[in-house]
Amino acid sequence: MSLRVSIVGMGSIGTRAARRLLAAEPDIALTLYDVEAERCEGFRGSATLATSAREALAESDTILLALPREREIDRTLERFSDGKVTAPIAGKLIVDLDPPPADRALRLDRAIASAGGRYTRAPWQAAGADGAVAQLLHALRHPA
Repeated sequence: MSLRVSIVGMGSIGTRAARRLLAAEPDIALTLYDVEAERCEGFRGSATLATSAREALAESDTILLALPREREIDRTLERFSDGKVTAPIAGKLIVDLDPPPADRALRLDRAIASAGGRYTRAPWQAAGADGAVAQLLHALRHPA
């Protein structure tokens, strides 16, 4: 099974996730996006470099968000002041690698569910680097 994963946000968390995923799963179909496109350049040839967050969302079944602030999450998911997510995420798993506080994460979970997607915060943060990648890959291959 070829995994199709997009990472939105290529700061230190997103870059680390991309490196680990590519090392652990060489056949992964990885798409990367960052508002600063040069952050993705080191992965050219190993991953698809999206030109927009919307393109990254469209390319994959699983979206890893590695965004520093809720504002960036809102822009990526096209969540506006009414709280509704308008980006096309139906049937997609959204994994937050740098989640907001629990109360905000709960609101985000509800908004994503209302748009037909599934949301999870990175439960593997406490695991070591290799364990974290193994848990993520296992979760992607064997969704609940």
